[in-house]
Amino acid sequence: MTQAATPMTEAAAPPRIWDTRDVRAEEAFDYYREGICAAFTPLAPDLPRAARSGFRSVVHSHAMPEGALNHVSARAHQVRRTPAGIAASPEPCWYVNLQFDGICGIKQAGRRLDLHPGEVGLFDSDRVFTLDHSRRAGLRVASLLLPKRLVAADFAPGPHRLSDHPVYGRLLTEAALALFQGAERGAPVAGLHAVLRTLLGLAAGAEAGEAGPLLRLRGLIRARAARPGWSLNDCAAELGISPRQVQRLLASEDDGFAAALSRERLALAARMLRDPAEAHRPVTEIALAVGYGDPAPFSRAFRAAYGLPPGLWRRGA
Repeated sequence: MTQAATPMTEAAAPPRIWDTRDVRAEEAFDYYREGICAAFTPLAPDLPRAARSGFRSVVHSHAMPEGALNHVSARAHQVRRTPAGIAASPEPCWYVNLQFDGICGIKQAGRRLDLHPGEVGLFDSDRVFTLDHSRRAGLRVASLLLPKRLVAADFAPGPHRLSDHPVYGRLLTEAALALFQGAERGAPVAGLHAVLRTLLGLAAGAEAGEAGPLLRLRGLIRARAARPGWSLNDCAAELGISPRQVQRLLASEDDGFAAALSRERLALAARMLRDPAEAHRPVTEIALAVGYGDPAPFSRAFRAAYGLPPGLWRRGA
């Protein structure tokens, strides 16, 4: 259930932890189920009984000014929100999920969307849903449980990929990551929590007035830039328009699809190269992570855009 408010003036309280290594193998899945129901609101994790013994998971639950931020690492399974779970919950909340590993298929209100690593999604605690992680062996996700009364606007029924938002997507993603990293370090997070709430309200308000086609196009390019092989045709198909219309929209701002896609990939690489959490990854691996199939073209494009080769950029030269 939602946790009581915790003062955040100096340092956050240490997280509550449920680690299945602390119990016998045959108790592991039940222990995990108890943990996420205590950390979130009543949920119904599901896994075939034959696969439950030795279930591996760790849940870290960080208190927030209101609600909780939970970091879950686990083997693949399903999670359901049932009418009984909704009835047993104290108040309606939003779940705001930042996916780190695995793919989460979210089904709610007749809609389905997939969250890939690096994407942020939102769904409703007050409606039945299913989270399906079965397409990968495991998952890792940071999930913010946020009372709806703290967000200044409402979202349409069903799941939303917040990181795709054409105006606030990148800000929401970075705010969610900063909140998670601050909580993991035990830093004060009340300010970051407020920033994320404000951005959610702005995104929900903007949803009511449909974003213009060019904004939607640029938001989609930003959201899909790191996917290897993602093409003009893929972009057009997702938007429901022709490739020529995509190019025409970009040409209205003297831009083109290849240039826009390259800018987004290089901007992502630049952030990763300066991120201490990515310091262990070789430049060649980062090139692949942002959608380049070959490190050599990546290095040339990065130097042309930023005036330095990726290695010198990483060292702050």
